[in-house]
Amino acid sequence: MKLRYILIFSFFNLLILSACSELKDDDHYSQTDSHIVSQELKIVDMDSRHYMESRPDLSMMDKLFQDQGIYGELTQKGQLSTLLVVTNDHFVQPQENPQFVTRSHVSDISISPANLEDGTRLMMWHGKYVNVSMDAQGLEGNIVDHVKFNNGAVREVVKTTSGYIYIISDMIQTPTSLRDFIDGLPDEYSIFRDMVKASGGKEFDRQNSKAIGVNEQGNTVYDSVFIYTNTFFDAVGFDMNSESLTATMLLPSNQVIDDALADVHKRIELWQAGDANLGHRNPQQGNSVWLGCNDSIIRQWILEAAFYSKRYTAAEIQTADVQDLKSIYGKQWRTNIQQVDVQNPMELSNGIVYNVTKLHIPNNVVIYRLKEFFYYYENCTAEQKEAFYKVANLNFKSCDTEVTAWTPWSGVWPLHEDRVLRFDKPSGIPDDDGFQLDYTPIRLSDITSGTASQFLIPPGTYRLAMGAVQNAGLDIVCSILVDGNVVATSPVRSWGTSTTYHYDRGTTLPNRHPEGYDSGYVREQSGNSKADNYHTDGGMMIEEVEIPNLNGDGSAVPIVIRLRCANWAGKTNVKLCHWCLRPTANNY
Repeated sequence: MKLRYILIFSFFNLLILSACSELKDDDHYSQTDSHIVSQELKIVDMDSRHYMESRPDLSMMDKLFQDQGIYGELTQKGQLSTLLVVTNDHFVQPQENPQFVTRSHVSDISISPANLEDGTRLMMWHGKYVNVSMDAQGLEGNIVDHVKFNNGAVREVVKTTSGYIYIISDMIQTPTSLRDFIDGLPDEYSIFRDMVKASGGKEFDRQNSKAIGVNEQGNTVYDSVFIYTNTFFDAVGFDMNSESLTATMLLPSNQVIDDALADVHKRIELWQAGDANLGHRNPQQGNSVWLGCNDSIIRQWILEAAFYSKRYTAAEIQTADVQDLKSIYGKQWRTNIQQVDVQNPMELSNGIVYNVTKLHIPNNVVIYRLKEFFYYYENCTAEQKEAFYKVANLNFKSCDTEVTAWTPWSGVWPLHEDRVLRFDKPSGIPDDDGFQLDYTPIRLSDITSGTASQFLIPPGTYRLAMGAVQNAGLDIVCSILVDGNVVATSPVRSWGTSTTYHYDRGTTLPNRHPEGYDSGYVREQSGNSKADNYHTDGGMMIEEVEIPNLNGDGSAVPIVIRLRCANWAGKTNVKLCHWCLRPTANNY
């Protein structure tokens, strides 16, 4: 909300119609005395230095400017400026680094009240910004007591012939930069602090460090300058030292992180239903059940989700409605689930920090994907085959390896085979009778013995993808059933000549590979042209299916995947490779 002043001059006199005026930096006034336009603005026909000298109640600030050579620099520059000053009763003599403190009150930018907006940043001579903030009345156009420069509330505004003087309630306190703030975090934040510091470092800049003497050992002593290096942040163009940065950081304490980890382990135990073999995952492990992540994965997510390249307000960072923010690394932060202290933000020179009071690690971080294979039929007992593979118009034929185990990068990624379950069309069945399979997902609970058991699915939303065999020539409709009720159904999906549903080589889905797998990088490093075909989710069947919280406690539940084909269309068999549930953004 810009503050506006309207001055109307007549031939005979000056009539003030309003406390508002469209002031510009190049306005000039011929008054020889101070003229009070309103309580919001005073206009004087003298430059800022002489006005400061004319005010006894500004004498201490005036002396500080004189002692630090401010007026001489202003004269040398010969340009308009803005001064932030306090009256003597609010003046505090700087004991340390008086030059830095003094220069935090002077800017080369002459900013009029008309150009003040909530969130404006004014670069000062000490190389850092001050932030302009307004309360509700300030947004309505009232300056005095309702507009702040950092911690100092505006008490008077004076327009001089060389710029503006804002008399404020307190001397400017310059917040530290984001980098310095993190370095100075106390031990209660040591987990987060050390994660950030471990992601980069600092190097001595000899070229820009001045030699100031020699120590007793004969070594040169420098007024040291350090360069911070951090490939973690540099990779996304996020410079924590830059004063041009406008950042938000979400800060979790050690206790908050420990509580979040404990909650993750509790969820995993609930999903495991007593089966520890469903536990922590390794991004490059050979099996497909990647359910529970280890602590290092969680901590990496915390680090990557903590930094934002935009300065968010309290109303934006904590909401009642579903809102997602994306961090500098594209991590999803849901503002109606995560809890932050919006009452006590910490202002920095290049950003703002909110303390996280309760941290939730999203389900779609804890669960990477759930993928298993139809050929486990051969590992089932007779009772399990009957219970887990309910068929109509299908005869079991065989389980066959159609693509032998392979890896796109030997020694780096594990071998993976395309093994399928084949059903044949029973003799004498008309094509238009079609077929149906009600499949209860199973897994190998003991890989060594090949024992199969039911696979329970944690509640939440997922994308369902599948793989079969190319040239199947079948039109398939897929449904998901929970507790006997259909919760999602796909449109007709044609398993035709394209490779979309061919084994697990589907290339049409985004985010379709094993955790940590970058097909472009693997292709570049290994030279394998088939790197993109490795162990994918398959082809889209249902874009989003919600598995309900059937038991009310977040525990995993059994599901049924129903495959229906209305017409055999002259085909005689169907070969099924795998199914894959990948959590969506809404599985939070």
